[in-house]
Amino acid sequence: MASESVVTQALPVPVDRVGTADIVGFGQDGVVILRNSVRPDIRLVISDYGYNAGGWRVEKHVRLVGDTTGNNRADIIGFGGAGVLISRNNGNNTFGPQFLAINDFGEASGWTNTKHIRYVADLRKKGLVDIIGFGDAGVLVSLNNGNGTYAASRLAIGDFGYNAGGWRLERHLRFLADTTGDGLPDIVGFGESSVIVAVNRGDGTFLPGKSVINDLTYSSGGWRVEKHPRTVADLTGDGRADVIGFGDAGVYVALNNGGGSFQAPRLAINDFGFNQGWRVDQHPRFVADLNRDGRGDIVGFGGAGVYVSRNNGDGTFQPTVLALKDFGFEQGWRVDKHPRYPR
Repeated sequence: MASESVVTQALPVPVDRVGTADIVGFGQDGVVILRNSVRPDIRLVISDYGYNAGGWRVEKHVRLVGDTTGNNRADIIGFGGAGVLISRNNGNNTFGPQFLAINDFGEASGWTNTKHIRYVADLRKKGLVDIIGFGDAGVLVSLNNGNGTYAASRLAIGDFGYNAGGWRLERHLRFLADTTGDGLPDIVGFGESSVIVAVNRGDGTFLPGKSVINDLTYSSGGWRVEKHPRTVADLTGDGRADVIGFGDAGVYVALNNGGGSFQAPRLAINDFGFNQGWRVDQHPRFVADLNRDGRGDIVGFGGAGVYVSRNNGDGTFQPTVLALKDFGFEQGWRVDKHPRYPR
């Protein structure tokens, strides 16, 4: 079984195993949805959370989707100026009115996109998302009360923060992923000199961070946020997240041994790297299970279109193929304007 949920800075919404997914876009005039159906159509479902509709800005506000009530429907969650705003999914291509769920995690409370990261994820296997923020003092969590309302935020771990540990967006990545196979998302941080994992206790708090890989970071290996994407995904189907880095020479993989340890990174495929012409500001790269075998494949939005390298099932990969001549840089797609996700 693949890990149920992975949350990264490039893909900041909980991603379950691939099914007949829809596309959700936060556009100029609000939220639009492209339904995955025989005759796809784009619908404006709410006139808010957009550039013109509500004055939402990428550089100031975070907008996500997640199930806040446990009804298996994705609601709209926006981190606005006053706090966290939610519009609940009615289940019929409409959404309820926006309401302030908690007056925290917003610009008025000192949260900014230049210093802090904000996610939503199910931290307790309750079937609904909690709010997680990597703030100044560490990781702040606001637990879901079970009905789409949220408890006051509290410090879940005094680490991985701007002041608590000296974590910086321009040097250090922080993700949520199940590294133990228990179905709970743990914190995975690419720190200054090592990859650090803080295991989820199951109650919305975390064990102290433990160094698991002395590589793939700023000072250990010379990895740079502006050159080398890194992510976490289950590559072997054991339910535990492995660590993946898009380096200079290609894709490096550090497999999860279980028990809190990882293998040393090794070059899994000499493609999708800086030396092969892939650039962070032009070519998004992800790991996603494309064929539902529980193992992550490599997906890259390159110059000519979408490139795919299938997983052999053991953390090695097949030769890269151009799967689709669209959604690439040459077709006019830009990282700063057009988010693209393999959902």
